[in-house]
Amino acid sequence: MTTSTYFFISTAGDKNAPERFRDDDVVKAGFITIGPGVGPTKIGPLSYNQWFSDEKGYQRPVELATVRLKNMVEVLTKWDKYVTNILSIPLRGATYLFDEEGRELYSYKSRGILTYSETMPRPLSFLSPYIGEEYARNPLQLEDNGGGDLVRGRGILKPAGKAMGFLSFLFKLENKLQAQLLGAEESDYAAARKEIEDTISKNKVVIYTYKLSPFSSETCAVLDEIGAEYENVEVGLEWFLLGKEKSVLRSELLRLTDQSSLPHVFIDGKHVGGLFTGTTDKKYPGLATLKESGELKKMLDN
Repeated sequence: MTTSTYFFISTAGDKNAPERFRDDDVVKAGFITIGPGVGPTKIGPLSYNQWFSDEKGYQRPVELATVRLKNMVEVLTKWDKYVTNILSIPLRGATYLFDEEGRELYSYKSRGILTYSETMPRPLSFLSPYIGEEYARNPLQLEDNGGGDLVRGRGILKPAGKAMGFLSFLFKLENKLQAQLLGAEESDYAAARKEIEDTISKNKVVIYTYKLSPFSSETCAVLDEIGAEYENVEVGLEWFLLGKEKSVLRSELLRLTDQSSLPHVFIDGKHVGGLFTGTTDKKYPGLATLKESGELKKMLDN
């Protein structure tokens, strides 16, 4: 495994690996505090919650880097205990296994500076003959989905979706102006309002989408993955390609939900946010988080 590959899975996560950071783990390094768990992070006066904190069953983004930071803090604060031979400091990544008489049972030496195992997603796999495959694959016995499977509602779209929140003010302003500039009248708004009310009252799950939006297509994929039936109302190709009628519909969705971006998701007539964005009253966290927590299945089963 190359250093660049290791860096990627360390920062982007690895679906082939189990979780590596417990819910009560905390890392403190100078003015940086991470935890408990993979969510809360504090850097000096700045504090935020990691966007992947609601995800389970795999090595989350930055999780391995956080574990390495925890180990580094442990070693540096107990240097004399761990580093008994200073000649070992410049050695690159390696793994050794010896028996009680000092005979080498296993060794792996890496040319990279960030790897130490032949199977980094499950670095202790070589211990299977000695401790059993279950513990060798997941020695901490944390949540493990088996690895490799694509889970909808995760990945690079998630931070991009969260970042869109910073532009919500501009989108709200543009949203309102677009319909007005296209000559919308009060009767147009009333008709759009009735159309929305009728649609969400007749269907358990309704999503309003753009055909070209990756967030919209991922919303459909999330619902398809769990076998949900839903009504998909395509508002248009994208917001800047809408005519008067659909611009008014989009404007009424904003008025109803206070959310300027699509997709919009309604369940049992209630707005639950978008794919990654929650409702402004914080009651619902968005479709992806509802799915991660198991709440989505409960809502659909009711």
